[in-house]
Amino acid sequence: MSLSVFNPLPDQQRQIDELTRNLRASEERAARAESELRDERARNIGIEAGVSELRTILMPLYQGLGRIFGEMAGIGVDASQPSTKNNPAWEQWKERLGGATARAIDALMVHGEMNQTQLRIILGCATRTVTNVVAALNQAKLIDKRDGKIRLKEL
Repeated sequence: MSLSVFNPLPDQQRQIDELTRNLRASEERAARAESELRDERARNIGIEAGVSELRTILMPLYQGLGRIFGEMAGIGVDASQPSTKNNPAWEQWKERLGGATARAIDALMVHGEMNQTQLRIILGCATRTVTNVVAALNQAKLIDKRDGKIRLKEL
């Protein structure tokens, strides 16, 4: 076998062939990655358009609710709590009525409107006791009863 400057050694030729195959494989992976990137960018554009449309549709509602709750905060109203919770007159009524009736006032202040069964469960007492408690609160004109529900009146 004669060797010349223009005829590389067999090992060098194999290395060149292997490097050429690796380069082609890398170029194919890069082409696939670029294609996937284009697809993801197209999907992203679609998602961004949908989010933009949703924002356009919901913005008036969002702003309206913001105004409502901002105005309520501005005048000192906490929308999550009925105004009865902050009234010191209830403390006087609880002292005056005492016992299960005072606990019922607390329960109605915390949980809001409820029926007699719910009140009985919260108080952990007998049905007759809840009936008497509701009668005492009604006689004192401290509750409103509507559709089987009981709630404290605003004092």
